[in-house]
Amino acid sequence: MLVDALESRKGYKQVLSHRNFFALWLGSLIGRTGDYLLFIAMVGFIVNLTGSGLDAGVMTALFYIPVFLFAPLFGRIVDNNDRKKLIVLATMIEVLFGAVLFISIRESFLVLPLSFISVFMIATFGLMVSICRSSSIPLTVSKEELTSANSLQQSTTQFSRIFGYAAGGILLLLLGRTSGIVLLVVVTFIASAIAFSTMSFTSPVAEGKSRRSADGLKYIAGNRLFLEITAFLTIVNFTGAGMIFLPAFMSQDVFRTGETGYASIMVALALGTIAGNYLVTVIKVRGIVGKIMLLSIIANAALYVVFAYSGDLINALAVTLIIGLVEGISAVPFVSLLQARTPPDRMGSVLAGVSMLLLGGASLSMILSGELVTILGVRYVYLLFAALLAVITVVGFNMKELRKASY
Repeated sequence: MLVDALESRKGYKQVLSHRNFFALWLGSLIGRTGDYLLFIAMVGFIVNLTGSGLDAGVMTALFYIPVFLFAPLFGRIVDNNDRKKLIVLATMIEVLFGAVLFISIRESFLVLPLSFISVFMIATFGLMVSICRSSSIPLTVSKEELTSANSLQQSTTQFSRIFGYAAGGILLLLLGRTSGIVLLVVVTFIASAIAFSTMSFTSPVAEGKSRRSADGLKYIAGNRLFLEITAFLTIVNFTGAGMIFLPAFMSQDVFRTGETGYASIMVALALGTIAGNYLVTVIKVRGIVGKIMLLSIIANAALYVVFAYSGDLINALAVTLIIGLVEGISAVPFVSLLQARTPPDRMGSVLAGVSMLLLGGASLSMILSGELVTILGVRYVYLLFAALLAVITVVGFNMKELRKASY
């Protein structure tokens, strides 16, 4: 095990030695920190501003809805254009709408509508950044290095989440002003664009004719493995509110710890995910991707029930760490599988198509969860999600291509 752990660290060092991957990694680290800082600040801001579960659910969903609306279009754009130019341009547009959000909150000008509009636009161009980033990883490292590269990238996302959520919770507590946090977010986006601008690699362009928006979805539909995985995870992702949105209500209504408790849960989730991301580079996962995904889902079903009835914040944090560990173990092999088995000139459209379907389910979950909490109570929503995960896992074990998936 010690030898495997040393090999894992060596893999991280190796992928970071590639200049283009390092720039991609650094830009992602900075930009994602801003994303999570914005998320925690704006969800808390809307809860305090309106006190409405529906408004809070809509604000949360706005970070995901663009994937469902624009992913195929953006995948096509990525496949047909230079990915470096696109990622820098998209990040600078995030800067623009971040500035609009800052001015709106600072001057108390059309706060609610401009908050919704600005967050939606930042999330929309953040989607472009995400597609460019994911489809560029195979261009910056070898196929053999994909597991290490994705593990590091996933861990980086979680470190960004930890810092963003922790900093957001602390700044909200100390400053009590969301506008200052939004200004810091704008600065992180500028720094991220600078890091991305140092990359230099050749983007593969679709041959023969320009890639169309629906091509990624058509490729998924024609590939039985991708179709089974996507259908399965789309339904699974409907429970995505369980550890993104619902902990805000658990913290407020059950643990009585407010925004600080919510931020603590998000940090614990990220810490567990980092551990899972690292562990997946230690064990041999390439031949058992499908089994890992299925086992992780049934584990989360049980953990949701335990989390809902954990009683206090301390116990909830312990359960959250385990949930993050399970999610971290399953995420890296899934992404690596898609990258390894997708042609380079289709990478953007296929990854975008998968993201659209997966996060479409998550977006619907965010919107409905606010109402479900009002009707059923937050704990019963967790029980509902756990039951759904259990049923879907049984179905998944009967999907041959999914069960035997490998790369």
